[in-house]
Amino acid sequence: MKEVIFVGWISKGKTPMVGETMKNQYIIEELQKNCNVILLDFYQKNTHPWIYIQAIWIFITHPKASIILSTSAKNVYSMLKLFKVLGVKRDIIHWVVGGAFGNLVKKGRFDVSVFNYVKYNLVQCHDMITQLEESGIRNALYVSNFKRIHYYPSLEENLKRREQSAKMRFVFLSRIHPAKGCNYIFAAIDSLNKNGYESKFVVDFYGKYDQAYKKEFIGKIKQYNNATYHGVLNLRENKGYDILATYQAMLFPTFHPSEGFAGIFIDAFIAGIPVLASDWAYNPECIENGETGIIYPTHNVDALTQAMEDCITGKIDLQTLARNARKKALKYEAENVINKEFLKKLGLID
Repeated sequence: MKEVIFVGWISKGKTPMVGETMKNQYIIEELQKNCNVILLDFYQKNTHPWIYIQAIWIFITHPKASIILSTSAKNVYSMLKLFKVLGVKRDIIHWVVGGAFGNLVKKGRFDVSVFNYVKYNLVQCHDMITQLEESGIRNALYVSNFKRIHYYPSLEENLKRREQSAKMRFVFLSRIHPAKGCNYIFAAIDSLNKNGYESKFVVDFYGKYDQAYKKEFIGKIKQYNNATYHGVLNLRENKGYDILATYQAMLFPTFHPSEGFAGIFIDAFIAGIPVLASDWAYNPECIENGETGIIYPTHNVDALTQAMEDCITGKIDLQTLARNARKKALKYEAENVINKEFLKKLGLID
């Protein structure tokens, strides 16, 4: 098998707590089926600073190995500039993390020639390819976000339970951070409660706290009887998807600057849940308005509130959207994305 040096935040052997480590763990699992993967884990690098010496040693002792850089564009840029200065002649692949890369290139934050130095820049959204090509990057290649889907909750059983539910159950599943739209959800809850809907819906929050926001979030959630924080939902266990599948709709009013193809969209598809998402970044490419969810204007609390009210009052056919979402899940199964044909195209297998 060909050797691949994989560089990024990995947090090997631990439950991923941030999107980058989760994504990288999934990529590595698929690569290891066909390649000999050598890991350079820079997650919390300050606790093991010898990683830099280890990286130099591995690059020297594995001269024929392909290199995959899967971390922030800023870090990748620094490494690529060094490789370019040193005249490193290797197959280097930049597996883009998040959704900020296209905008940063478009704004001129990087020397485009540095990213043209790699064999491919792998991106998760077609719109980003357009951004990069318009900015002069010649080697952008689309690869969808994906997950290894180990379990599907029973859709029909859950649709029946949802229909019988006395309340509309909304779920937020992401990092607990203001830029993810948490305060917009609270504003929508406040508005709906004042309009007489308090007894007709609940919103449950799952995710890791942003420490700077924790106090504010806890203070806000205590103000509402129909909003609850449930900690981190473990979706590596079937039970996690069983819990997720009990909800009728997912809320995702994000305006986070580095938003890409959010992995929680795939989780929603697996659970058969439509997503009510802002039209921020690449969300409209990932969620088909009126098919797998509802797209509304970013920062528009009134539009979010209206979408939630339409769910509560039955104006939105959530069952049809749920079935559409479940059908979409198969497209993002790992074996349908990181398959041998794709790895051959990257030059990682013969």
